Amino acid sequence: MTNVSYLPMYATSENTVSTPPPIVSNEIPPHHTKKRKNRSEAWNHFIISSEEEQKASCKYCDTKIKYNNGTSSMHARLSRCLVYKRQRTPSSMTSTEEHVGSPLIVKFDQEAIQRVMVKMFINMEIPFWKVEHESFHEFMSLASPSIHICSRTTLARDVLKLWDTEKMILKTFSL
Repeated sequence: MTNVSYLPMYATSENTVSTPPPIVSNEIPPHHTKKRKNRSEAWNHFIISSEEEQKASCKYCDTKIKYNNGTSSMHARLSRCLVYKRQRTPSSMTSTEEHVGSPLIVKFDQEAIQRVMVKMFINMEIPFWKVEHESFHEFMSLASPSIHICSRTTLARDVLKLWDTEKMILKTFSL
């Protein structure tokens, strides 16, 4: 039985048949990696300053921050950046996302709170006696410590006042 090889055979100078020499290359084939898009909110406030060192600089104060482990350090720097904080005024804030992490100072208005509470009790069909419940008082005092919570009779009287004003508004439309 003869040993038959299925590899391609080539003739050499000595007229003997052999397999081709292996191809050896010192070049590394290019690695095709797709670079991820920077989707973090932090990239809206930073500019890449050095690709090699993986640093980005703040658009507001030019502080350089490393971003090789993610954008958490960029978010932390942004929360401490005084220039950025000065530029954020309540009139320029439009979305609720911009309020996250920063205290929002609101003028206390007892009458406005009372009106909204009356509307809440009407819309949610909550019994008036719930306004005197201990849990409701605890919640409201935590939400706004200086609030005065009315009694159920005052709440009922305010509901009737609201009814009368809404009724007057509807009468002016029908005239």
